[in-house]
Amino acid sequence: MATSAIPRSGLSPTHYRLSTRLVRHLRSAGTPLEAHTLAERVLASPQIPRGAWASGLLEELLDGRFERQVGGLGLWEWKYPFPAKNEAVTVLDIETTGLSATDHEIIELALIRLEHGQQQVFQRMVNPGVSIPPFISRLTGIRNQDVSGAADVYSVLEEALPLLQDSILIIQNAPFDLSFLQPRLGRLGYRLDNPVIDTIHWARKALPGLAKRGLDSLAWAFDLGPIEGRHRALGDVETTLQVAHEMYYMLTAGRCTSVRQAASLPRL
Repeated sequence: MATSAIPRSGLSPTHYRLSTRLVRHLRSAGTPLEAHTLAERVLASPQIPRGAWASGLLEELLDGRFERQVGGLGLWEWKYPFPAKNEAVTVLDIETTGLSATDHEIIELALIRLEHGQQQVFQRMVNPGVSIPPFISRLTGIRNQDVSGAADVYSVLEEALPLLQDSILIIQNAPFDLSFLQPRLGRLGYRLDNPVIDTIHWARKALPGLAKRGLDSLAWAFDLGPIEGRHRALGDVETTLQVAHEMYYMLTAGRCTSVRQAASLPRL
């Protein structure tokens, strides 16, 4: 029996954090757990009463990631993979010298491609051919000397092409990254017309109680702790992958389907 695919609107980020702590305990256990055990662990109190009260408390925290099983609660991720079989996804991120795709340049590109249960990781610095503004160096930690010996953007993109081909792209704030990538790939004769999933759009449906849907807010809601390598392409890709994984199961709620179809599933 699937639990609700979509959390109720009006929930706080703390609700999502507690739900994710339930998920984490179940992952560690690797087996279904009884409601009282989960309540005790998540709330860090051995005084949680058994019976209907504990079950009711847990019910408020359940979303589409959870499966009711004999013996307690389990996880749908134990039953079907992300991404779905015979489906490839590529999570990507770039760092740039500024916000304008016409006036600024890419200084770092990172990708993680998932296919057949395997991961391919790609990260390259990019020589922008211009000086990196000081505020960008402060934000990203990337300095001119870090990119002076790097390849230009076209060489890096040619190297990355195999990881992009025939895959669904998962990007946090996709319009920004695509505004830089599409014209530059176009100059290489490659049309970037892959299906694209923006994790911001997924978050609107999976986490309707979340007022802010930037990567920091999503990471906080999913209790990921401080993001190592924040504002560096690979660190942001790894975080985007983690939040996409959580939201995929929140949206599918036991309905094994493609990543492309996840957000279009009807509410249970």
